[in-house]
Amino acid sequence: MIVVDASVVAFLFIEGEESGTVRKLYQYDPEWVTPPILNHEMLTILAAVGWAEGDVDAVEAIWREVRGVLGSRQQVPDPVRSLRLAVELGVSGYDAQYLALATQLHLPLISCEKRLLEAFPGKVISPERYLSVKVPA
Repeated sequence: MIVVDASVVAFLFIEGEESGTVRKLYQYDPEWVTPPILNHEMLTILAAVGWAEGDVDAVEAIWREVRGVLGSRQQVPDPVRSLRLAVELGVSGYDAQYLALATQLHLPLISCEKRLLEAFPGKVISPERYLSVKVPA
């Protein structure tokens, strides 16, 4: 079981540069947990994709798929812990919720966000690095 942020979820459902690695991650460990803020972030991502492609039906189908796969796996992080992490680490309230949930559940936080990976190398792990450590060669 791992905590994943919206960047990882987006690459699972929307083709992009990290999609191959994210699909391998999902095959290796499909028990993904997210905070409810993922819903808001995915709606924003899908809206941008919908605008770019002009296809609301396609992004609506992706939204339904995301909810079908992850809807029951959401857990609410402690809001006070999220706030403290946001202030202490200088991150957004959104990012702090992922960090708080990972800390609360004693699970790794997996992200494709370069700024988070660089800012918190001990707390945030890329899908590629996680797989290189966990999956035998």
